[in-house]
Amino acid sequence: MADNSVTLVGNLTDDPELRFTPSGRQVANFTVAVNKRFKNNEGQWEDRLDGFFRCNCWGEMAENVSESLNKGSRIVVTGRLQQRSWEDAEGGKRSAIE
Repeated sequence: MADNSVTLVGNLTDDPELRFTPSGRQVANFTVAVNKRFKNNEGQWEDRLDGFFRCNCWGEMAENVSESLNKGSRIVVTGRLQQRSWEDAEGGKRSAIE
């Protein structure tokens, strides 16, 4: 297993967005909502939103994802984390982990 490997289980917040790079390579972007499951004081299982994770995939997988998954689909995503940094229009520093 790679040093930088994560697995997320959650639901798509929207339909995947398929785009193409200038060279024609496919890329699909989507967001996964992940819940935390725990037992409440009454001993019943309860789900609570734990976070949103922006994901992307490339090539043939991107086309398969965009054709077969829809908003609300329950999915398992395995991949690696990557941090991006940029400067916004006002000169502020921004970053995202995908």
